[in-house]
Amino acid sequence: MTAADAASRGETTLVLYGEGAGEAARRMLPALPDACFTPVDLDELTAAVEHGLAQVVLIAGLDEQAALAPAGSDVLGSITRDMDGGPALSAEVAGAPRRAYELWEAAGKLGPCGRELCRRTAGELERRAARAAGSAESPIAAQVVLVDSTGQRMVGMFGRMAR
Repeated sequence: MTAADAASRGETTLVLYGEGAGEAARRMLPALPDACFTPVDLDELTAAVEHGLAQVVLIAGLDEQAALAPAGSDVLGSITRDMDGGPALSAEVAGAPRRAYELWEAAGKLGPCGRELCRRTAGELERRAARAAGSAESPIAAQVVLVDSTGQRMVGMFGRMAR
């Protein structure tokens, strides 16, 4: 489905889900109709703005969320440093971003680092929505849920509710 489909049915929320997370997304938000769910596609974020939707929920894994960070940023290493992961773990995560999840988990930092990734991803979604609207503030509230590599287990979340 698309943002246009959701809007045409009077819905105000669009759920973008990552690879393997479609079923989990529907379980997490059972009151929403199928028209509100679509695989991650940032063009749909722009369409959500254009169609006046109030909220976007992203349910995705670490790699998909990290890919939304501004180009050239070391988002995972930065998160590790900011969440007191120490220089060794930060360097290891920065050098092997594909292993960040398992490194954070082994170090007991998955919870705080996962929540911080969700916070930064929500901020990025809202920045992109504001840019699409030509506004300083986002017309869309973003909520982000981090799921494990199977797409089934929620690891962390962050976001604000639609106004």
